[in-house]
Amino acid sequence: MANKSTKKSTNKSSNIGPAGKVVIVLFAVLMALSLMLPSLQAIFSSSKSDDSSSAQQSSSSSSDSSQDSSSASDSGTNSNIAKADDKYGEAVKSLEEKYTSDSQNLATLLNLGKDYMTWGTYVRYYGTTDADTTHANDLLGKAVKYYDEYLALKDSNAVRVDKALCAYYQQDGTSALQQMKDLTASAPDYGPAWANLGMLYEASGDNDSAKAAYAKAQQTDPDDEYGAKSYATQRLQSMESAQNSSSSADGSSADGSTSTTGSSQTGAQGLSDTLGNLSGTGL
Repeated sequence: MANKSTKKSTNKSSNIGPAGKVVIVLFAVLMALSLMLPSLQAIFSSSKSDDSSSAQQSSSSSSDSSQDSSSASDSGTNSNIAKADDKYGEAVKSLEEKYTSDSQNLATLLNLGKDYMTWGTYVRYYGTTDADTTHANDLLGKAVKYYDEYLALKDSNAVRVDKALCAYYQQDGTSALQQMKDLTASAPDYGPAWANLGMLYEASGDNDSAKAAYAKAQQTDPDDEYGAKSYATQRLQSMESAQNSSSSADGSSADGSTSTTGSSQTGAQGLSDTLGNLSGTGL
């Protein structure tokens, strides 16, 4: 009987068809996968966590890099202004000691005005904050004070030009323009006054008046004794080039039409012996 039973069992097993075997195999695979699910879940979870951490680190690194770049730029600007403060601070300190001893010494007054003007203009050009603007205006205001004291003792067209430019760099274009117009009226043969009047007109967007003033600068300084002729010529060429570029861009003809430019768009700096070295301060 035992043998018969075994035979029957064996026969039943051997009677399983191909389809039944496939089902058994699939069932075994599913069972194995179900047993592995916890470990697979842990692996995928860990992988996802690592990816997230990596992404956060990358984002943090990018943010830190951006902040470092911005900080470096600000640091560079602050460093330049700090150097200017050190350099000119020492210079005016010595001059102000002389001024205390003799407040009517023309050379001392003139040098104080020039140093404060150059210092203030440097801070104006390279400053980036409201504090820098206030700093620049204070320095330029001191330059005007010493120029006024100088002019009270001795009239000077060159000093009047620099005083007007101080107002311009303090962003008081209206006052600067009026002062320069008054100077060209009282000293019509002084080329630098016409050159700077042209710059102020150009900065205000009145290109026709600027061109006329530049032409007068060329006429009144034919030998370029003051540099007014070359300055005016350079500005006229720059204006013509800008106008031609604008005309080409919009398809209009360059028939004398003017384009308005703000003070920050002219690219022009005032013509002044005091500011002659501004682009190469040697700081």
